[in-house]
Amino acid sequence: MNDFISLINGEFSNQVSVIDRGLSYGDGLFETMSWSYLEDKKILGVEFWNRHLERIKEGCSVMKIKLPPTKILKNYREKILRECLKQGINNGVLKILITRGVGGRGYKFEKDILPTIIFLSFPSRKIDKEILNKGVKLRFCKFPIFENPMLAGLKHLNRIDSVMARSEWQDDEFFDGVMFDNSENIIDGTMTNLFFSKNKVLYTPMIKKSGINGIMRQVVIDNAKLFFSDVCEIEIKKNVISTFDEMFVTNSVIKILPVTHLGNKEFKITEATRKMIKFFSEKRNRSKNLELV
Repeated sequence: MNDFISLINGEFSNQVSVIDRGLSYGDGLFETMSWSYLEDKKILGVEFWNRHLERIKEGCSVMKIKLPPTKILKNYREKILRECLKQGINNGVLKILITRGVGGRGYKFEKDILPTIIFLSFPSRKIDKEILNKGVKLRFCKFPIFENPMLAGLKHLNRIDSVMARSEWQDDEFFDGVMFDNSENIIDGTMTNLFFSKNKVLYTPMIKKSGINGIMRQVVIDNAKLFFSDVCEIEIKKNVISTFDEMFVTNSVIKILPVTHLGNKEFKITEATRKMIKFFSEKRNRSKNLELV
């Protein structure tokens, strides 16, 4: 039995063509987000849907993929989430994959090619509250992150750099690994964005030539001044890590997770970060972030 539900071009299926360009060339995009059904309020929604949708639109524009009308995407979204509810699933992780579509051999694509739209829903994995309180350990990765200024910030399907970096450790001691670009700037984790703080100022690596401008990264930057005096996007080298007081990581599923160790550096968890974690985990704030289905 599958532990996921899949919808492909509006039909429940788990099969795609062997000549789909997403499979052949990584020719596509994806988004990962959380969804919930708040039974007491009878609210079904996806967190930060509009932000994810805007990044999909941006990516399709850059990659020249014909994105179907928003109404169709919303109909697909509702169809799969309603099926989840029928199966007794009240929350989970929603993943959208958009490939250029089915095409022949070769890099050239036909102008009238139709995209493949895949919606996947996976069960939620609850983050242990003890981890939120105590934090996690990270390590440095040797495999570099690929650089391409035209694709930087987008979640395209070419993620082999993250796959190879994640293969560098197998134990559960480390939650994630930190990746560098070719200039030895720290960019992001294999599955997270990175934040550091010092003297109540929040810092995050610049996303210019590589890396993903995560939705939760954007949300934290937009709300940072509720908890910190300022927020700055800067270049961060490995040798300045020791100057920071604390560190945390973000993505759309875990939200905010404090870090206690990166390499030989030990971080503390400040009150500002604890307040921010609480802010995004509170039910009333979570419901505000749900785009209703």
